[in-house]
Amino acid sequence: MEVFTKVKPREKKIIGRQPKWTAEYMHMVAQKVVEEGMTYRVAAKTFAISTGAVSAWTKKYKKGNLLQSAKDKEQSPDYKIYQLEDQVKELKTEIGDLYLQNQMLKKALFHSQMKKKENSSVITSENLAQFQKAAK
Repeated sequence: MEVFTKVKPREKKIIGRQPKWTAEYMHMVAQKVVEEGMTYRVAAKTFAISTGAVSAWTKKYKKGNLLQSAKDKEQSPDYKIYQLEDQVKELKTEIGDLYLQNQMLKKALFHSQMKKKENSSVITSENLAQFQKAAK
């Protein structure tokens, strides 16, 4: 009798990239352009983004769906996956740093113990004076 195991379905690949800016940031830039009369070029230079991004954000802001679309993205499972993957990367790098620090401390402790053993174990002509001083 053969035992059949379930075949796992392939995981979906996440298409696109993680957004660089938050919804509040996009809203603030679009608001400055629309309400304060800032030009696309000036806004792009001021906030270090492309004029195309400023244009797209202002169009969505004028339609009233800038925050809605950004909140929808933040609520989507793909966005949550991006956030969790980013968090995992940060934690892995932190673990790696802590591991290296731990190894360095172990080596330093080992070498300091070796020096103590070398100085106190054998009396030679070089360290004879050290032991005679303690005897007086």
